[in-house]
Amino acid sequence: MVFKNINRIKSALPEVKHIVMFYNNGTIFQTTFEQSINIPKLGENLAGTLNHIRSLYEICNYKMEPYKKLIFETEDMSVIILKLGEESNIALFFEKEQDRELRLTAVRRYISNIETLIDMDEKELILKEILTKEDELKKLSAELQKKRELIESFKSNLLEFVPKELETKQNDLKNTIIATEQECSDLEQKINLFKIDIEKLKTTIQKVQEQKLI
Repeated sequence: MVFKNINRIKSALPEVKHIVMFYNNGTIFQTTFEQSINIPKLGENLAGTLNHIRSLYEICNYKMEPYKKLIFETEDMSVIILKLGEESNIALFFEKEQDRELRLTAVRRYISNIETLIDMDEKELILKEILTKEDELKKLSAELQKKRELIESFKSNLLEFVPKELETKQNDLKNTIIATEQECSDLEQKINLFKIDIEKLKTTIQKVQEQKLI
């Protein structure tokens, strides 16, 4: 997911020199660093830093709870890595300032806003998918209804034929009914699959909301 608010972060936190948004596998999906920087290597090392901490916990037999933030400070720069989503993270590169506590408070506040935006974006995408599937479901249901009505019409016509005189037409109509009934069966399967997908998506939204409350 690509965020459009990376410049808003810099505006809200003028002390931030650079921002890197990356996945757990090291893939960077947005950054303020120029292409002159080895971007893939940057993402690889950021993800590696988190992996090293996880390994450290394992070696020490500590339970590795989902991390919240990692802070590394030097004389001139500070780097704070924070967890965004289940698979995403953000690294903020700060220039050294005296009022460290004030800076961290601002970071926490804005990161909270970012997490809210992430949840909203995720739910919005799922809702759009649900609406698309529901629209397709309506079309399939309408098509199924038409075919069922067509079958009833074919059956009514079938009764009008005199078997001996119009046996060929009668057989053709029977074959058409069989083929149309198969089409109905295929449509019913598609409809059931769409219903299952929609229920899964609704469950996903519910889980996102519940995780936000934890």
